[in-house]
Amino acid sequence: MKKFCKTVCLFITIVSCLLLCSGCGERGPGLYAWYGGRIDVDSVLRITVDAGDGAKVYDVPFDTYRTVFIYLKGITPDTVVDENGDQKIATKEEKNAAIKEVAEDILMEYYSLVALGEKYGISITEEDRQAFYDDYQSKIQTYIDQIDESEIDFDGTREEYAEELYRKSLEIVGMTPEYFEFIHYKSLLEQKLKLFFASDLEDYLTQSYYHYKQVVVRYTKGDSAAEDQARAAIERAYEELLSGRDIDEVIADYSNDDYTAEVYIDSYGSIVGSSTGDSVGSVTANAVKALEIGEISDTISGDESDYTGYFAVFQRLGFDLEYICSSDAIAEDIYCYPYVGAEYTTPHYSSYLTVAESYLQNTSCVPIDQKIYDRIAVNTLY
Repeated sequence: MKKFCKTVCLFITIVSCLLLCSGCGERGPGLYAWYGGRIDVDSVLRITVDAGDGAKVYDVPFDTYRTVFIYLKGITPDTVVDENGDQKIATKEEKNAAIKEVAEDILMEYYSLVALGEKYGISITEEDRQAFYDDYQSKIQTYIDQIDESEIDFDGTREEYAEELYRKSLEIVGMTPEYFEFIHYKSLLEQKLKLFFASDLEDYLTQSYYHYKQVVVRYTKGDSAAEDQARAAIERAYEELLSGRDIDEVIADYSNDDYTAEVYIDSYGSIVGSSTGDSVGSVTANAVKALEIGEISDTISGDESDYTGYFAVFQRLGFDLEYICSSDAIAEDIYCYPYVGAEYTTPHYSSYLTVAESYLQNTSCVPIDQKIYDRIAVNTLY
């Protein structure tokens, strides 16, 4: 009996030591067992897309699943709403289930887009990945250039410190670098598919929307010297535009900073993306609509308020189709709706959405190893 008790005590001591050791320091990325050891996992989910043109099967790599799970883990609240509509503290099981459900939805949507892209020869290329990497390196270099050596409290290289600053800047808005990269490729895939389903998009845009940039110089009414100065400034800006100078440079030199330099309006003059439903004045709308793409308007004058007047000149621009098909909020409004506030969608968006939803509705997923999947939780996946 004494020998048995000693054995039990020894076992408890060993386990306690393991648990203490496993809690020392910050855990690296991975899935961990209850005793602190890391579990090797290659793939987590098996996703099948079968939209009638042959089933496609994708094994979701552990790193991809972890990227989505960790992001959701960081933004999922600790409360849930019960059947009575009251908030309560979520149990660990409820939180795990909620995160897993949303993670599955995100990954099924992503792989349904992958499958749809494969049908039409569309994918994320090595050039796309290199472009993302180059942009990332550029951001890191910007952080490095701004580092003040006297303020560094970091045990590592300047590059590592810059990467940590970049990570923290994303965490402030509830993002992680890994999920930012994942969502970038998802958005890029959607952009390519939207372009594919919009062969006559440019014709539609030129009939429904106007895109222009503006140079605006304000002055205080009643101040004749200020008005003369503003008029002289807009005339110089106008002459420089006619000479072929880039409008962005002219805006930087002459325009008031609090004016939006680039504007999209619909055929009614409503400003795309305005949170308050603003429209441009009839003088501005008529001046822009009278221009061909690339043309520069005459200078116009107007009243901003009872106290402020302005002079302005506009240049009408074409549309960057890649931008219009991107995930930018203004671009999505233009791509999806024929005018600001429309209750029906454009033929291009409807065509894309119909196909994309048919693929998503025929997408399913199952755990590759149920026992491993059951181990995944907020306190085991890091």
